[in-house]
Order: sequence, then structure tokens, then C-alpha cells
Amino acid sequence: MSEPILTLDNTAIVLDSTCDAPEGFFDQDGMYMVPLRVHFGDESYRDGVDLGHDEFFARLESTEVLPTTSQPTDAEFAAAFEEARQKYEHVFSLHLSRKMSGTFQAAERAAAGFEGVEAYDLKTVSAPMSMCAARLRARLEKGCTLAEARAYIAHFAAHSQLLIHAATLEYLRRGGRIGRAASLVGGVFDIKPLICCVDGELTLYAKVRGQKKAFAAMERFLDEHSTPADELHYCLIDALNPEEAERVGEVIRRLRPKAQFHFRGRVGAVVGTHIGPGTTAFGLIVE
Repeated sequence: MSEPILTLDNTAIVLDSTCDAPEGFFDQDGMYMVPLRVHFGDESYRDGVDLGHDEFFARLESTEVLPTTSQPTDAEFAAAFEEARQKYEHVFSLHLSRKMSGTFQAAERAAAGFEGVEAYDLKTVSAPMSMCAARLRARLEKGCTLAEARAYIAHFAAHSQLLIHAATLEYLRRGGRIGRAASLVGGVFDIKPLICCVDGELTLYAKVRGQKKAFAAMERFLDEHSTPADELHYCLIDALNPEEAERVGEVIRRLRPKAQFHFRGRVGAVVGTHIGPGTTAFGLIVE
């Protein structure tokens, strides 16, 4: 008996709000988003629903107390899966690294109660998650088997790359996402390290002073993880720094002219709580 073919008509994708998707991404049929929450004292907001990109950063810059974040509940994922399963036979639920949040575990527990729903840890965070969904949708548009869809998600989780150039490490330090020693390097010597994601954890990639050296390190990172001959797909990401994001894009286009650019993600409230304003980043996958 042949394996059923998955298409955009019978398959849905669920992401959490740390995917920092471009505007309109969830207007596509079969796309669902479960928001994490950001808390300013006693006030709680759903990331990307009650609090958008611009509004969040305006509030972040005016507050003296760093907001906190929390993951969705199992019930919130179950509600999204129930809604998706009413229209679609298969559901792929794609999430940020379990080493950064309990979000994936909540999705996994909820998925256990539904036939045809599978939860995955993409071992990354931010817009690369949206790019995984976009590349999976490209396969669904042509039609693929369940095994092929699973294999692509596994490939993305194992081989996608993320490089972050943070304007300050203070937010990562205060949020517990990077060690105090690394944050002190940035504060004392005006060195702003570049941070990559290794096996689902944020890890120091390079310590640089100044934008020129930062861009040189980005070029080195690109050379370490791709060649001009590769089928390369990438996205750009920024938190109130579109000018630097465009310069990053220029670097990638110069070194990888055949690479396919997908979108520029805008950092949302939850990811923004941990990396702060002024950050730029890019994600890539070689297929």
C-alpha cells in the first residue's frame, strides 16, 4: 500500500510565537501560531497577539524592570491542534529549542492526545523556525510523503544555522540565556560577541570590537557553513536595526549570489525580552 501524499490541502503547520515571522505569515491557509507570553509586572500579553514588535520595544525602552516571559500551556496547544485537525489530516508542530524553553515539551504532551499531530524541537529560535515552515510548505505544495516531510524537518533541526549580533548582552545575561562571564566581556571592553546556536543552545561564536570586525566574523561563519555551490536558503532578522540587517543581506548576496532570500523577520516580544533592541541576525539552511 502506497504512503499517502501530504499537500497544503491536507497538512497544517503550528509554530510558537518565538518564530518571529514576517508580517502576514499566518494569513496563509494551514498556518497556526500559539503565543508565548510576556509579563510587565502584573500585566500579561500574548506575544504577537496583544503586543506587537513596535509597541513592545517602545515599552521595553521606557521601563526600568526587565519583563519576564512564559511558555504556552498544554491546553493552549491542544486548542490549536483541535482547530487544525478539524480541517487538516496532518499537523506538524515546530518549536524553539527545548534547551531554551519548555514550549516544545508542552506541545509534545498536547500532541500525544491527537492522531496525526507531531511535535518537533527545531533546536533553534526566531525566524529560522518560520523558514523551516516555509521550506516545508514548498514541499507540501508539490506533494510529499510523510517520511519525506519528517526527513526534511530532521535535516533542518540538525543543519540550520543562526548567527546573532547583539547590541548588548545585558538582556541575555539578565534572562539567564548566556553566562555572566560573556556579558562582562561585552560590558567592560565594548566587545559585542556574535552568538550562534549549537545543538539548541546559544553559544559564543566570536568576540569582536566594532562593526567591521563583526562583519568579517559573519563572512567567516558563512564560509564555515556553506559554499557558493550550495543550494542555500536564508532569512534576515532584526530588532529595531533594519539598516544593519540590510548590510548583512548585502554580505550574503555578495558571497552567495545564488542563495535564495526568503524574508526579514522582526523580533517579537518574547525573543526581544532576551536579546534587546538593536540586535541583528541571520539564519540559513543548506539543502
